[in-house]
Amino acid sequence: MADSSYPFEPDRFDEEADAVSFHGAHRAEEPFWRQNLIYIVIIAAAFITLLVLLFLIGGMGKGGDGDDRAADPTGEQSQSASPEPSEEEPTDEAPAEPDRSVQVEVINAAGINKLAGAWRDTLKESGWQDVTVSTADNRQEQAVVYYRDEADKATAQALADEVGAGEAVQSDEYDSPITFLAVQRPGEQGGDNGGDGGEDNGEDQDG
Repeated sequence: MADSSYPFEPDRFDEEADAVSFHGAHRAEEPFWRQNLIYIVIIAAAFITLLVLLFLIGGMGKGGDGDDRAADPTGEQSQSASPEPSEEEPTDEAPAEPDRSVQVEVINAAGINKLAGAWRDTLKESGWQDVTVSTADNRQEQAVVYYRDEADKATAQALADEVGAGEAVQSDEYDSPITFLAVQRPGEQGGDNGGDGGEDNGEDQDG
């Protein structure tokens, strides 16, 4: 290697340097993709993730109500029809049987001779086991069935339905668990309840 500014005579090292090309001191520049490889990988991963999310969201939207309805067209009909059996269930339940062993006191509240005794015989024939009779101090216009305890409400109502006394009423005015104020003879519909009052005079205690 000769240079006009080089003050020394060429030697064998200069000759060897001229025989070989330049190496080691300078490297070729790296390509753009290699210099930015990390950024390219991050952008590609983000893009792929976005595509996957869009695909999943789109699939969920398509697989919603439309697919369910298409797969099961009778779904809405079955749901709308399901409440109907529940509404009919109470009608299928049989009413509770009255406890006919509960004490029932029949009070002659119309002044009709032997009225309470007639009801006592009728109730015993229908299965009521413990029936007593007495006479009211004051006359009543309508038949009423009273009960003391809530536990006897159903039985009292069954008796009220049987004797035509309407709705049973809870009251602690009477000592008997169930009390029936009678104003008509058994089997009578309407009529004059006090027509025979003069013949009674409170003598219905023995029925």
